[in-house]
Amino acid sequence: MSAQTTPGALRILALTAVGVGLAALAAATFVLSYPGIHVLALQAGVTPRLARGYPLLIDAMLVIVLAAVLALRGADLPSKLLAWTTLLAVLAAAAAADALHAAGRRLPDHVAAVTAAVLPWVLVFLAFALLLTMLRHLRMRSRLAATRSQPARGSDDQAAPGSPAPELSALDLSEDAEPAPDDPSSDETANDPGGQVPGPREPEDPDMPVFHRMWSAPAPPEP
Repeated sequence: MSAQTTPGALRILALTAVGVGLAALAAATFVLSYPGIHVLALQAGVTPRLARGYPLLIDAMLVIVLAAVLALRGADLPSKLLAWTTLLAVLAAAAAADALHAAGRRLPDHVAAVTAAVLPWVLVFLAFALLLTMLRHLRMRSRLAATRSQPARGSDDQAAPGSPAPELSALDLSEDAEPAPDDPSSDETANDPGGQVPGPREPEDPDMPVFHRMWSAPAPPEP
């Protein structure tokens, strides 16, 4: 066994040992607490056949609460508070019944009757509330995992090799196209105040004065 796998194996072995010990301790506690809760149910006027099932209600509720506490370790504070408060209430009720049985005392008849009648409904309500809390926590974790995976999936799609290049629009093509060559007639039209395009020019006589060559029509030379 390598040095890297040794800590992981020891951790798993320790967790397994703690889990087995906890299960054995819980089973022993269920057996030892059975007489006290059974006697309390008989004192409340429950029939002997139904009174045998009352300790099983407390034991089943204790298993549900322990599972909820483990499942809600990473939940928000109200969820954790609900799980731990329910666990303490169940343990306190079972311990109180055992303490009364060990001390030889009993509750008043009307208090015991009310407790035996209300206890199953209270346990069902608490178990259902814990179930809803666990489902809400699981849904929130699923949404958080999906939110974290969306940016990574988007970046992978953009960087995937062989993906087609984005198509260019007509506007992009028109912007990238080379400009058309300038028309000389358009420059002359822009420079002319009248907006008229001048016609073809006649050949100039080099013997004419510069003034006449610029502003007057050429005249034939004298004989």
